[in-house]
Amino acid sequence: MDREDAIDVLLRQWQQSPYELPLAAMAVAKRITRVARNLEQRYAEALAEFGLDPGEFDVLATLLRSGPPHELAPATLNRSLLISSGGLTKRLTRLEKRGFVSRRLDPDDRRSLLAALTDQGLAVTAKAVIVHAQAGTGLVDPFSEADQAQLVSFLRKLLLHQES
Repeated sequence: MDREDAIDVLLRQWQQSPYELPLAAMAVAKRITRVARNLEQRYAEALAEFGLDPGEFDVLATLLRSGPPHELAPATLNRSLLISSGGLTKRLTRLEKRGFVSRRLDPDDRRSLLAALTDQGLAVTAKAVIVHAQAGTGLVDPFSEADQAQLVSFLRKLLLHQES
């Protein structure tokens, strides 16, 4: 057996309890949660130099990857970010106050606004996206390229099952 991690200890404790728990599923879920928390911490630390939190970065990165003119309707942002319209509005307001995004009426739908990266937002996001990506490096270093491909395949299958 490889070295034990904190989840092995937790599972062993549950094994000795009087409860009948789905320990195989728990082993996967707890490890995914732990890896995600560790990764989110790395991202938060990396983004701190830009004064951004991960949620704000997600908005900016979504606008950046949409391509020029780096402008999207809030409904499109909501679908991409999987957050509520209220949560998005709060993020956009904070980013607008800092000069990273601007909002204007959608000429095709006067009831809706479009959110766009400003020149300042584009400059910050272009730097932040590189630092953010670098913060995730090393995550899969313990795996060979073949194992990485298999891990990606397993995680995709899991995500598709979850979201279907």
